[in-house]
Order: sequence, then structure tokens, then C-alpha cells
Amino acid sequence: MTNAARTRLPPRPARPAFGAMGVSFALALVAALVLMIPAASASSYRPGDPVSWSNGLVLCQFAPASPSVAVSHAGVSGTGVTVSLRSLGEFSPTGSTVATANLSGAVWTVANLSSYDAYYDLAYSSVAPIAGISGGSSPIGSVELEVQFVLPNAEGSEEPSNQVSVQISVANWTWQSVSDHLELAFGAAPSFPSAEHLSPTTEPGWLLTSTSNASGKVLEQMGANATAAVVPRSGPTTTVAANASLALSSPAQAVVTVDFGSSAGAYSSLSYEARVGVVIPAQIAGIPTVDLAAAAVAGAAVCMVVAAVTGRIRRRPSQLIYVTEEEEP
Repeated sequence: MTNAARTRLPPRPARPAFGAMGVSFALALVAALVLMIPAASASSYRPGDPVSWSNGLVLCQFAPASPSVAVSHAGVSGTGVTVSLRSLGEFSPTGSTVATANLSGAVWTVANLSSYDAYYDLAYSSVAPIAGISGGSSPIGSVELEVQFVLPNAEGSEEPSNQVSVQISVANWTWQSVSDHLELAFGAAPSFPSAEHLSPTTEPGWLLTSTSNASGKVLEQMGANATAAVVPRSGPTTTVAANASLALSSPAQAVVTVDFGSSAGAYSSLSYEARVGVVIPAQIAGIPTVDLAAAAVAGAAVCMVVAAVTGRIRRRPSQLIYVTEEEEP
């Protein structure tokens, strides 16, 4: 494993605006990041343990057995929005339900696919049974699913470092009719309902915001792409419309539903992307963001170690496996 000290940038000269308060905040931030790193002992991981990592701006905390992530500002406790895969179904051109994937009964395998210098990537995969609307105990087919939560490294990626990409892959769906289409739904909720509430937004590219009850400031937001890539049973990869809509049942519970076309079925696979981002204010705790970013860089080596030491989690994991060790011959 690369020595973390080799990745540490040269110390940046202190700026007058940073002050003693800024130094204290930086030290607290680095200390918090150190505490987020899982212990390297092979016996320290147990099935069901949570996994988390940060790039210095965003903190991701994952559910151990199903595709779900809590996204929040790094170093700011008591905030965040939790997003999870809620449902996947086949619908007729008129909008009637034809079949649904049994996600509650799916068994997920979780793997760390992180790139040490570019991004952190936790992937959940499963082969889920498909149930028909007529009922019955026997499934009518199956679907291969993969959900990836990708957080860019603040130093090694060109993607926005304050956004988590939620990438969905659907393959080998057992279609009931070539005229049907798929519908996907995400669940969203404040990680701390007493501290934040959800609201719709008209800001371009975003559907949903999570706002601080105390300050009234938007802390996190969620958006969804307008198209999806599909691979037909024959022919090249093409795109279909992805129509996203928001249903807000309460300030603490929302559902983002995405319809992929109105009669675009029978393709062999579909790839789609949504995103969850934290809003970076001009100041955090009275410290200019530019100075806070400098403090984050000072702790960048600590952050990058998280992806390297996070174990590849399987259904029945027995030990931590270092990402860098898998790359060695």
C-alpha cells in the first residue's frame, strides 16, 4: 500500500483570513476523517458493519446489505440526505403494471471498485426475481442489477467533487411484451428528519433539495438525467427518454420515479445515472470556502486511504482485502 505521506501536498502558507479558528477547524476535520477509516485488522470487519468514505468535501455512508447511501457535508455532523433504490417494474404503454422486481427479497453482493487516485466506487449487484401481477409463488423471470455510488476524488477527477453519481445498470430483464417499458424509483429522506426537510426545486438539473430547519439553507440536492443508454437485442447502443418526476408525501419522505420511454421495451440492458450533491456555501462555520478547501487538501491523503483500506464486502466476507493488493501480480 502506498505510504499516505507520499501523497500529501506541500504545506500551504497560512492566510490571514484563516486565523486560529480556521486552524482549529482544519485539525478537527482531519481528525474526523481519520476516525472514518476502518481498522486494518482482518478481524475488524463483520457482516453488517457500515462503510463510509470522504473526499474532503462529501461524506458517504453506505448501508451494508442493500443499495443505499447517506450523503452529507464532510465534517458537518447531523446533516445529510439518504437515497436508496426503491422499485423497478415493467409497465404497459398505458401505464399499467405488468411485472415488478422483488427487491425486498434480493440478496446483494457489495464490492469496492475504487480507483485510488480518481474516484471512490461502491457497487451493489444482485440477480432479483421478477413477479407477475397475477400473483403466485413462482417468479416469471429475473433481472441482473448493479447500483454504483461513485464519489470523485477532489484531486484526481474532472467530475464535480461535491456530487455523488448514482449509476444503475439493468440487464436481461424478462420482458412480457416488446411494447412495454421499465420504470425505476428512488427513495429519498433526510438522514436527520429533525434537522432538515425535503422540498421540490425548479433549479435546472435538480428535482429535490434538503434544507436546514435551523438556517433555511439548502444543504443537499438530488437530480436525474433526462436520457438513458440502452442496448437493443440487435443493433448499436442507443438512447431512450428518461422522464423523472417527484412525489413528496411529506417533508421527510420523497420518491423520484423515472419512466424510460413509453414503448421502448425488449432491450437487453439499460444504463442510467442520477446524482446527489452537497451545496458548497461561500462560508462554512464562518470560514471562507477557499480556506476550507485548503484544509481539505491538507487531509487529502487521509481521505484517499479510505478507499484503499475499505474491504471488498461480500455476502459472507471473512476479511478485509486491500484494493492495492488486488492490483499486484
